[in-house]
Amino acid sequence: MFIQTKHCGALLRLIAANTLEDGAPIADYMAKDVNRCILPVDQLSVVPYFFGGLHGNIITAKPMSKRILLYTIIMTAQLFGQAAKLKEIKPGMNFFKKDQDVQMGRDYAQQIEQQFDVIQSGPLVDYINSLGQKIAAQPQAGGFPYVFKVVNDPGINAFALPGGPVYINSGIILNAQNEGQVMGVVAHEISHIALRHSTNQVSKSYMIQLPAMIAGVYGQSKGGLTGMLAQMGVGLAANGVLMKFSRGAEQQADLLGARMMSQVGYNPIEMARFFETLEAKSGGKSGGADFFSSHPNPGNRVKYVSEEVTLLPQRQFNTDTGKFQKMQQLAKNLPTPKKKAPGTGEVPNQPPQNSDGSRTWAGADFTINYPGGWLGLGEPKGPTVTIAPKEGIKQEANGAVQIGLGVIVAKYEDDDGRFDFRNDTQKLIAQVIQQNPSMSKTQPQINQNQVNGRNVYVTRLVSKSPIDGGNEIDTVVTIEHRGGMLYMVFIAPERQMQNVQRDFDNILNSLSLQ
Repeated sequence: MFIQTKHCGALLRLIAANTLEDGAPIADYMAKDVNRCILPVDQLSVVPYFFGGLHGNIITAKPMSKRILLYTIIMTAQLFGQAAKLKEIKPGMNFFKKDQDVQMGRDYAQQIEQQFDVIQSGPLVDYINSLGQKIAAQPQAGGFPYVFKVVNDPGINAFALPGGPVYINSGIILNAQNEGQVMGVVAHEISHIALRHSTNQVSKSYMIQLPAMIAGVYGQSKGGLTGMLAQMGVGLAANGVLMKFSRGAEQQADLLGARMMSQVGYNPIEMARFFETLEAKSGGKSGGADFFSSHPNPGNRVKYVSEEVTLLPQRQFNTDTGKFQKMQQLAKNLPTPKKKAPGTGEVPNQPPQNSDGSRTWAGADFTINYPGGWLGLGEPKGPTVTIAPKEGIKQEANGAVQIGLGVIVAKYEDDDGRFDFRNDTQKLIAQVIQQNPSMSKTQPQINQNQVNGRNVYVTRLVSKSPIDGGNEIDTVVTIEHRGGMLYMVFIAPERQMQNVQRDFDNILNSLSLQ
């Protein structure tokens, strides 16, 4: 038995998932009937699923007339749509500037094209580029100079480099069931770039070492930015921090990709379905393993993408170039993939000296004074700076750089987007300890204090000094600022601590937040 209504706008989006919570598919006839504004009375139990179970008691608790029941469903759907809001997607902390992402991507792209059989031109490349440019034109894509290429490889994989380059294996086209699924992979990879996940993960993993490296200690190291990252072991390794995303980053890329797919007329559910198909193949060792080695499955993709679709403006998902079948045939006919083979500079310019001999460094939202004989290392107006005397910078034989005496200033952002001053301080300290093997694992004492009228937390850590091999004192100061947190790390060999304490105090007291 069916109920028919003209007031079905609020119901149309509810069928988007095509699956119930337990994974059972919704019958095709039911999906068609709902889209014709006909609701089967004997299958009303599907409706609470789309409401997250919030109103199941209203719908199923007791019998009611068909008219009241239908009215309840329509009103609940309307209220749900009005109350729900899209969650803001925050990419997290990042020490790099966007133009550094772009330069890094260009440098790494040269390495990629030396290692893989990249198709430079032709119908397949034109096809992927036409899909990619639709997503790249969306405001959420971040305005990066996107470049789309196809890798002649039947393996099911795709990857994005910082700042714009996107590579899609021919295996993606071969294993997709329709154009929407190919678009889903493209949108997902673009989202990683737009959210700057690669440089975000490098920033989180090397919070102490990275600011000095980005600064290009003593000017530019050989190989530029990618050369400096290579000194820390950061590169294009499949399981490296640059290329392997967290499950949280995967979910963010799914959700942002879903929004942009919807905007250009493709059904976001196809993205989730394709990834879940790959997951099934990966479990059976028949394919998909390459993709999931760098894109771990966050789980329940169809469910949370379906929920996202219900919050998006209602659209007809009927965009299609009509070229998918032809492109799939071209991918099948590709030839066998070609096998490819896999310092000290000048002192950077410093701000002019003040009347008292100090210098003032201007960061993105802070200024800080430091001794005139020390170096400020970083991008002017950037989010981070390392301040150190020349003798405090230890450059090892392999080119790696460590700060044995100096100060690091940077901004900390937790991925969950919920700021809690003490809790985030504890998370920062835990990450610093984890990233420094020589650091004492004894639980540190976090003390509350004040600096220039601002509440701060001060934590004293001990590690091994790269300067004299003895104990190094690392004092971490966290400062609440603009709904987030700035941190400073004061680094010195224990034997020299007394000599530099006054410089450290002056630097801390000179900090001005904007």
